[in-house]
Amino acid sequence: MDKKDAITLYEKLYFHEIDAREKLNARLQTPLTLIVSFVGVLAFMLQNYEHLGFSTAAIVFLLLLGLATTALAFATFFFIRSWYNNTYSFVPAAIETELYRETLKKTYAQYENGEQLAAEHFSDYLMNYYVQASSENTKCNDRRSIYLHKTSGALITTAAVAFLAFIAFYLGGLDKSKINKATEVSIISPVTINGGNMANTPSKPAPPPPPPPPPMRQIREGVEVVPPPPTPNQSGGKKDGK
Repeated sequence: MDKKDAITLYEKLYFHEIDAREKLNARLQTPLTLIVSFVGVLAFMLQNYEHLGFSTAAIVFLLLLGLATTALAFATFFFIRSWYNNTYSFVPAAIETELYRETLKKTYAQYENGEQLAAEHFSDYLMNYYVQASSENTKCNDRRSIYLHKTSGALITTAAVAFLAFIAFYLGGLDKSKINKATEVSIISPVTINGGNMANTPSKPAPPPPPPPPPMRQIREGVEVVPPPPTPNQSGGKKDGK
């Protein structure tokens, strides 16, 4: 394998470790969600715990709750180590690499095989940086993978112990919302009921029927107002006059 093939190999390894870094960052989303969920579950049980004495169920529940909290604390610690304060190595920026290549060309321009020397040193520059950066990133990714694996193990332990704690919490009657408490009834003022003979109560007179409504207003085409028809009272009055 010549130097060109070696540079190609180390370049692939360099970008492979960078890609592994992105995959590790994506894998951190699930543990973070689980940690937040378990914090809510443990806080719910602790908030709704009704302390009525140190019964067997209460002792088992508190013991399991403490173990679950400890396992969750370890999971959080391992998660932080996997997520935060990890240093990766990268090759210099493109403009710095180009300036270095121009510097090499100027340095060896006065020699007969100056271009060849500049090209060889530039190839060494690339290969050395690819090897160093790839090696450092491999160590960093391996370390993060180990912490992420420990995070998963601690979360599995938290889930198992929290489930047992919930069983003791539910079946042991430790939920304060499920405990029957005596209901206090306070009488502010006595209620007086006046009884009487409803049969002797006089009935009220029925209301009279409503008076007849006024007739509708009708207008023929040509704006001729049609007089309303006479009401029964008016008709009776005219006949009496005759």
